Amino acid sequence: MEFEMGREYWNPKVETMKQAEIKELQLKKAKSIIAHAYTNSPFYRELWKKAGVTPEDIKTLDDLAKRAPIFRKDDIRDRMEKGDPFGGLLSVPMSHLVACFASTGTTGVPTFYGYTKDQAENMAIAETRIAWMVKLRPGMRYVVPGGPWHWHSVALFGAWRRISPRFYIAGMVAPITIGHTFDAIVKFKPHHIFAALDVAFGLNEEAHKRGIETTELFSDLLYARTGHGEPMTRALFDFFKDKWGIRDAFDGGGIGEGMMVCCDCYAHAGQHMWEDLWHIDLVDPDTDENISVKTGERGEYVVTNLHATGIPYVRCASEDYCEVYPEPCECGRTHIRMKITSRTGWILDIGGKRITPYDIRLVMEMHPETREAAFTIDKYAKKMDKVKIRAAYDKKITKDPEELKARVQKSIKDKLGIDSEITWVDYSQLPVMMHKIMRITDLTKA
Repeated sequence: MEFEMGREYWNPKVETMKQAEIKELQLKKAKSIIAHAYTNSPFYRELWKKAGVTPEDIKTLDDLAKRAPIFRKDDIRDRMEKGDPFGGLLSVPMSHLVACFASTGTTGVPTFYGYTKDQAENMAIAETRIAWMVKLRPGMRYVVPGGPWHWHSVALFGAWRRISPRFYIAGMVAPITIGHTFDAIVKFKPHHIFAALDVAFGLNEEAHKRGIETTELFSDLLYARTGHGEPMTRALFDFFKDKWGIRDAFDGGGIGEGMMVCCDCYAHAGQHMWEDLWHIDLVDPDTDENISVKTGERGEYVVTNLHATGIPYVRCASEDYCEVYPEPCECGRTHIRMKITSRTGWILDIGGKRITPYDIRLVMEMHPETREAAFTIDKYAKKMDKVKIRAAYDKKITKDPEELKARVQKSIKDKLGIDSEITWVDYSQLPVMMHKIMRITDLTKA
């Protein structure tokens, strides 16, 4: 079935706005949100006074990136443990919040988020631009494994109201309910699907167990939006297009602290982040020193939400490494693009080298049998002489698991210069938290 794709942009005026206009708008919004947070949030008053900075000191976006203090999740949790569920960030009366959510707690204790009515509207606008960018169109059958438990759901439902696909929510955003999602796909034959990366892998595994070809399962599928928890690689884009027989797959992402969403377009040159709603800068995660935002530069990104008045986020550290691309994309959108590569806490010392799960992923994807890169790294010491990996392989095409193991180990040695130990496990035996494979299993804390 063919659908009228229509225009490329949901809001061409905003999505192709000149950078000078974007920066002017960002500064105006940043000054407003900083003054609001400083006046109404005990956390920000204490943080900024300790840093010796006031809202009046922020006269430029450069001032925001270099003078405004950053904060991390643990700073919020300290206050949460003392009885404040919002860690001192709440800047309006509780009665002004129309919805509250908790994070998945991927990096520790879950944190809480809240929406005001205006913020919910702005999030819906942001998500509508993304949904249109990834080719969701009116009338499409759209399967979404998830529900209203996640903070992102407010944005999603707002976008669906605007675009009007025929959506079906099936299961949770977790491998444990893959069967429910799979059954919905069989029954409703979607044209579009939104599934976090690990859920997408789980659907492949479920198809194998049931003896169904994925091209048959997704016979009507045109597009897929995945990612959300782990970055997509070029190999994964090609993998899903080939394995599912679809036209394209898109890489979505975001962060709870900061309540920011982003996604790539057909160019697959980084995830677009709407700069009229958020501002990001880069820092060295070890020193918090500012890093210039220029093409290909890497660092931990720091988010300032320009529209969240209920629970403001002013220079909130993401705990994610990313590359940034501030120049316009070939699709014509002018907002900054980012490519997340790893969590800052996932940098391991192996054989004297700095290794991340992303590095291991790139090697695993080189081999057809481990193309899905379903693995976890067992961290058995602060400094390790070799990497210990538990991983799953594609049983349908693997003839000799031991030969495959030797081949992957050689690739790790050749590409990364480290020794490895690999233990094959079933996909269901990998540790997961909600919809995400836990890429590092920390045995030092056992």
